[in-house]
Amino acid sequence: MSEKVLVCNSDKCVGCRICEQWCSMEHFKVVNPVKARIRVIRVHETAKDVPLACTQCDPAPCLKSCPIDAISRDEATGALLVDNDKCIGCQKCIKVCPNGAVSILKETKKALICDLCKGEPVCVKVCPEGAVQYIDVSTMDLPFKSKAAKEIALAGRDK
Repeated sequence: MSEKVLVCNSDKCVGCRICEQWCSMEHFKVVNPVKARIRVIRVHETAKDVPLACTQCDPAPCLKSCPIDAISRDEATGALLVDNDKCIGCQKCIKVCPNGAVSILKETKKALICDLCKGEPVCVKVCPEGAVQYIDVSTMDLPFKSKAAKEIALAGRDK
């Protein structure tokens, strides 16, 4: 399994959403952020843009929660893969994702989870600010992995 992880750094993100555009183009051949597996969330309270993508948890709650084994792990990249032929759109994977990185494609009702573009994430290649990186897991600070989720959660709290 790959020893690399996709990391999103909100301190570098400028909210251009190029990552979303290219992700949707890579997977669906259309520029449509709703079809992207990476999202940029605008936190208005802090005026920050927070890129959010699957961190490929291990163990992965989404994988364990799927009642029909539609989610598997690619041994080469470590990416979580959704088998669209099996996925029934139950959304259990969304409910258990600790980072809020799983979404459902409205038109098919299938789960969308970052598949790391077969080990060459296009979002990393196109991010002009380097806010999205694919780095060796040994160089990553583990608390940084969930920073985006914490920023979004804190922004949603009532004041």
